[in-house]
Amino acid sequence: MRLKAPNFFKFASLGIIGMAFAHAVHASTIVHSVGEPSFGAAVAGGGGYSYATTAAWTQNANWFYSTAYVTGTSAKRPMPRTGDVALHAISQYTSQVLTDTFVAGRTYTFSIYLSGDGDAVDDSDRTWLYLFDGDAVPAGTFTEGSELVRARWISDGTVDSLTQPNGTGAASGTNEGWSIGVNGTGDWVTGGGTWGLATLSYTATAAEDGHPIGIAMWGAGDAAWDDAGLTSTPEPSISMLFALSGGLLLRRRRKTS
Repeated sequence: MRLKAPNFFKFASLGIIGMAFAHAVHASTIVHSVGEPSFGAAVAGGGGYSYATTAAWTQNANWFYSTAYVTGTSAKRPMPRTGDVALHAISQYTSQVLTDTFVAGRTYTFSIYLSGDGDAVDDSDRTWLYLFDGDAVPAGTFTEGSELVRARWISDGTVDSLTQPNGTGAASGTNEGWSIGVNGTGDWVTGGGTWGLATLSYTATAAEDGHPIGIAMWGAGDAAWDDAGLTSTPEPSISMLFALSGGLLLRRRRKTS
């Protein structure tokens, strides 16, 4: 029995197709510009905090605080993850409408790091995240019920209550989870504590195409936020089609050579 020689061209083609697929996915990921993702420069106020609304973020009552506030009389607050400022929740909404717009078929992923006060109890440091259609929210002032998708995150890594009041695209969420200070007084600085990454994703439909992208969060009284971001990727089928088309092109070139 005569053994067939291995088709090295075929193996090479498969490798090239795989690399083309990986490149297509990577190259087509868009990092959208979020205003003040780490909540800006150090705030001014009593003890290093401020309730001010910034040029980028619209919010009610949630307050910005600096490292000076954490290391002063309120060490139970999470140390800002990056920079000098983080945002503390007090059962209110904080939102932003980006200048970028939805494109039908792309999956948009809102990411943010979550943590909680050292004296958080049960789910008192829980957070809700939202993706919304900026055209559907008057003056960009977000209120729950106008979102495309929302879900809740708690420190044990749970994502629950994923709901789509006004959206029909595919939706999902992830949660690394986080920990709070563990010493006897609830001091986050000396008792430890971590930030955990949370993401909320939504695939835009024709109904949202061309509309401004909105992101928002709500947190209970012991929640804290830092380092928000937004990316988008095409549907997996589109990237796969790109890779397969490259493979077909290689095959056709082989036949014609």
